[in-house]
Amino acid sequence: MKKYLSNFILFLSIIILIISCTTTKSSNYDELENKGTVMGVSTPNWVKLYTASGVSALQKLPEYKDKYCIVGEESGVNRQFVINWADAASAQQRIGSLLRTNIASRYSAAITGSAQSSTESTAVYQQEIDNVLNAIVNVSYSGAQRDADWWSLRRRYEPGNKEIYTDEFTAWVLYTIPKAEMNRQIAFALENSTSKDSALYDVTIAIARDILLQGYDTSELQNAAAIQNTASANYDPKGSVTSQAMEEINHIDEYAIGREVTASFLANNRIYDANPALTDYLNKILSALVINSPKPVAYNGYRAAIIDSDNINAFASPAGHIFLTRGLINAAKSEDALAAALAHELAHIQLRHGIRAIQSNRNTEEWTNQFLFGGAQIIADKINNGYSQTQEFDADITALSLLAAAKYNPQGLIDMLSELEKVQSTKHGGFNSTHPSPTSRLVNAKVAAARYANLTDNRRVRQNRFERVVK
Repeated sequence: MKKYLSNFILFLSIIILIISCTTTKSSNYDELENKGTVMGVSTPNWVKLYTASGVSALQKLPEYKDKYCIVGEESGVNRQFVINWADAASAQQRIGSLLRTNIASRYSAAITGSAQSSTESTAVYQQEIDNVLNAIVNVSYSGAQRDADWWSLRRRYEPGNKEIYTDEFTAWVLYTIPKAEMNRQIAFALENSTSKDSALYDVTIAIARDILLQGYDTSELQNAAAIQNTASANYDPKGSVTSQAMEEINHIDEYAIGREVTASFLANNRIYDANPALTDYLNKILSALVINSPKPVAYNGYRAAIIDSDNINAFASPAGHIFLTRGLINAAKSEDALAAALAHELAHIQLRHGIRAIQSNRNTEEWTNQFLFGGAQIIADKINNGYSQTQEFDADITALSLLAAAKYNPQGLIDMLSELEKVQSTKHGGFNSTHPSPTSRLVNAKVAAARYANLTDNRRVRQNRFERVVK
């Protein structure tokens, strides 16, 4: 099945690349004329940059910092045909073509890396992927605009022989679209194109979240701060009641509510204090993650503690307290895996998932009253019952960035989730009650972790320390 899917997507990618080629052409040519010849206008810098280094070079220009650049390109021997093509091309068509290839490759990587059932019909996968790709192409992509166009007549020579040549017209059209707007539209299209009973539902939602938080271009590695800002805007758009209320929360009040949440949690869970060295070890790992995070300072700091339970679980309160059970620590096979568990909980705190449990559709005064007089119980209930799958996915994506920033290998999260999948797949309660299934999170994490594939795998250097303290 995987081979069939890979072949299908490879064929699809080749077709799109032929239609919308973005590779740099050979420089073995002479330019005979161009759009600016009659008017004495020189070739624009964006054309020179694109033809020399590709669209990635355009993305680095200051004027395109917050925009995606899409370049349509067409060549032919008939000038009028090429110019008509440039005039007829729409932003939607060009963006759709580019995204079709990008999304198809993401599906290929996600399906190959995840445990998709081998019993599923290949026809089902093909049809569902095609449906999603069609949904992506058919998005209107509001906010996109045609920035510029250019054409050129070039005489291309056979290598080493100028007696053999071909005269060819080439036209380029540059489109731009705000990144945040495009990411939001892609994610919405993905999330609404696949039903919950689909075999590819988890893969599709994971791709949607990754695109929403970090963008569709896998060459753009954003940090945890950028993810945090994007996630916040997605949860509570600027101007919403929750957004306005959270901007006004005093950090001391948030800490006080968090302490109440922690007290409520500890009323039913006992701290494990038989191994102070292990607790100290956890806090050193947490400190490394925190100091390299978007919020290195919190009121009264961040602290980790161990819960005396064989169950596999983890919790975090808005006060900066993180709890891992003995069962979860025992399930970790490396320091990086343990760091991943802490990074996930730290992400919940920094994304303010607990505080976001308080909702109001009326006004900020009502929201604040709920926060001050019932906030601790609302947040405690949310933690006990589990965050939404979207929030858990976002915490995992943010955890990957936190790990990379602290020089831990993001693969540690994949290792941890893989181990939890083995241990928890047949169990009820504990971790499964407060988190999405490890299988579902694995799909999401593998999609997001692909952008860190080039990082050096340095997990082994910490293994002796881990085994000395934990094992």
